[in-house]
Amino acid sequence: MRIRLSRDVLLKALSTIQGVVDKKHTMPVLSNFRLQATSERLRLTASDLEVELVAELPLADGACTEPGETTLPARKLLDIIKALPVAALVDIAVTDQKATLKSGQSRFVMGTLPAADFPPLGELQQGTPITLSQQALRRLLDSTAFAMAVQDVRYYLTGTLFEAEEGMLRTVTTDGHRLALAEQPATVETEGPLQAIVPRKAVFELQRLLGTSEQPLTLQFGREMLSVSLTLPLESEQTMTIQFASRLIDGRFPDYRRVLPKPGDKQLVVSRSDWMQTLSRVAILSNEKLRGVLLNFSTDQMQLCANNTDQDEATEQMAAQYQGGPLEMSFNVQYLLDALNVMQGEQVQLSMTEANASALMFDPAVTSCRYVIMPMRV
Repeated sequence: MRIRLSRDVLLKALSTIQGVVDKKHTMPVLSNFRLQATSERLRLTASDLEVELVAELPLADGACTEPGETTLPARKLLDIIKALPVAALVDIAVTDQKATLKSGQSRFVMGTLPAADFPPLGELQQGTPITLSQQALRRLLDSTAFAMAVQDVRYYLTGTLFEAEEGMLRTVTTDGHRLALAEQPATVETEGPLQAIVPRKAVFELQRLLGTSEQPLTLQFGREMLSVSLTLPLESEQTMTIQFASRLIDGRFPDYRRVLPKPGDKQLVVSRSDWMQTLSRVAILSNEKLRGVLLNFSTDQMQLCANNTDQDEATEQMAAQYQGGPLEMSFNVQYLLDALNVMQGEQVQLSMTEANASALMFDPAVTSCRYVIMPMRV
């Protein structure tokens, strides 16, 4: 195999797919990029057997003098390409299980592993297409990804539920203490409701790939896999095709509708930015492990209190619109801040019923995103 292409184009492609490379996998070949070159295109693949990313680059006439395929150490190749001068040309030749990379006066020789040893993730069978804009999908993931469980024996909580029905795509996440729900209009080609759980790593990789473009994209959901195809810009009006594929989590997501609180008789409306700043200040003296902040609601104001085992204490009052009787509730401050951080409106509304019942948080001007937060028992 022998190819010649721009350093900048190759760097963008490698940087786009490198997050999937598994450095500690028991299969050494998965620490490599797979390169497949033809006279017209270079295909770069990274995989960890759960998520796979493929970048396809167009090659100029004569750029590939010897078609072929191999695998190269991902970390080393990426570091070399990063270190080369901007706009440099890169020449890669593979012979006898060695790859020689030349650029200007620089020359690097690396070991390779056979491309035949690189395991395929598999192909999607009979996918259900769901079409929406890149921006809309990005908004769904940004609004809910933070509430996925990190490590939990309930493995189905370590991903994001995608739920599709006629004209709507919904994402839901929960770690058992909080729940995030967002929905966006979408073109759904399915007869009945569709549910699929996408793993945590795949969600973060998809977030990273998506831009703010209104360009439509199509999600293909199969019984065991999700696939997405994206087009990203390169230099000189060229484009790069990214093919994303992920295995789905085999499990049943909890019935989230059962934990969505009904509208409460106690309603708080407050400035989102002011509340975030106040919570951040008061939380400085909260217990480092529990991170609890006590909220005391009364007419037209909210008092925030925090303390810790060193007997430090913080108290602050802020103006708020509050309807309902006096109420005290204690929350993990990080749960509140995480939800407030992904909301975009100027105000936030908190709907409550009693001290030990879950609270519903949302933007009063936008009903497509809702957040359920369980209080701490004190």
